[in-house]
Parts: sequence; C-alpha cells; structure tokens
Amino acid sequence: MTGTKASILTTGSRVASSRVWIISGHYGSGKSEFAINYALRLRARGEKVALCDIDVVNPYFRSRERRGFLEARGIQVVGNSLAVDEGIDLPAVSAELYGPLADSTVHTVIDVGGDPVGARLLRSFRRLIPTAETELLCVVNAMRPATRTVDDLITQINGIEAASGLSVSGLINTTHLLEDTTAEHLHAGNKLCIEVGERTGLPVRFVGALEHIVSELPEEIQGERVGIAMHLRSSWMFAEKELRYGAK
Repeated sequence: MTGTKASILTTGSRVASSRVWIISGHYGSGKSEFAINYALRLRARGEKVALCDIDVVNPYFRSRERRGFLEARGIQVVGNSLAVDEGIDLPAVSAELYGPLADSTVHTVIDVGGDPVGARLLRSFRRLIPTAETELLCVVNAMRPATRTVDDLITQINGIEAASGLSVSGLINTTHLLEDTTAEHLHAGNKLCIEVGERTGLPVRFVGALEHIVSELPEEIQGERVGIAMHLRSSWMFAEKELRYGAK
C-alpha cells in the first residue's frame, strides 16, 4: 500500500465520477447498515440505485433481507443466485449483478464480506468492475476487538486487497456500540482512521452514525456525514429487550 491512492482521490475527479461503491468491513463493523443507508441516500438524491449483497460470510445481518423495503423505494436488490434471502449462507452471486455494473446510469452499492474469504468473491468478477468509477471502502469500528489497533486494521486492509485483487481507496468511520454509541466513540474511530491514513495514505471518506449523533459531530471528525437508521438490528434489539425486561 502506498500514499498514491490518496492523491488520486483528493483531486476530486474520481470522487465526483464514482458510481460503484464496494463496502467492505469486519463482522459487527456496521458495514451492511451503512450500505443500506447509503443506497437510500443516493436514491433520495434521485439516482437510479442497485444494492448488491454478496456477503456470503456473515449469516446474521444481510442487506438483502430488506429486499421488500428497499424495492418499495425504487432500489434494485441483487442477492444470491437462488433468490433466497433469509437464513442461508450461499457462496453464489446472481448474474443480475452484471447489469448494474455495466449500466453507467446506475449507482451501485456492493455489500461484501470484509475478511479475505468474503473479499475473494470480488476477484471472480473483477474484470466487470469499472475501476475508474469505483471506490472500495473499508468500514472501521474501533470498538471491535479485531480492528481496534492500527496494525490490526492495516492487516485487514492488506488481506482484502490480496484476496480481491483490488485496492482499498478509503475508510468509513462507523465506530459504534449499537444503542449505547456516543460521539466519543466516533472520536475514537476518527483517531484510528487518521493514524491508519498516516501510514497508508487512505482518506476518511465517510463517517456514519445515528442521525442525532452524526449531525452534532464537530468539524475535526473527518468524512462526509451519513445518518444511519438501523434497518437490520432494530427488530432483534427490541425482542432482546422484551426478553430481558418484559414487554412495555
């Protein structure tokens, strides 16, 4: 990894022309929530949007499980090739993915597993990815044990690159502790991302958090602000509360 990737991004030309966003990150990082919310953000701007879920590693939170919700809002959802969305772990990706990648009018958000096993699937269709229009972003949660240090995060980034054959172009700070998240957690994530950037040249492209938190972050927290609604976690969190405290 070198600092040259950052210089490419900071010219603004690549960012302005980006239409394919590959969102990669460790389990529990907030990757899939960010992917859904960013797809909704693009759609709210009037863009044609496809959300492609090729995370075949994490069996718990899959963006394709909200297919009905997303399609009702005009977002094309691409999942596994058997069109089965819930409770299944399939190393298969639908050929539908090729359509959005080839269509220059479609903004495509790809949710991919963040470890080398998940990232390896990217290599299988790397030739179809329009590299000049693509950003491969690594989601960072400084509260997760496996990505809490600079060395750990750089190891993950190197693994993603080696497995996928693509270069990571930036970072997304989604540091959180679910409903207990505070601005201080985003500060910790910002510090980690900056330290990683100093060694790799990678910029912080986005910072994502619940709307009431992200809207009040100070300017020194780097990255474009993205408000996060918890589309995947809210239902099981509510059920867990009922079991613990009883229904109210």
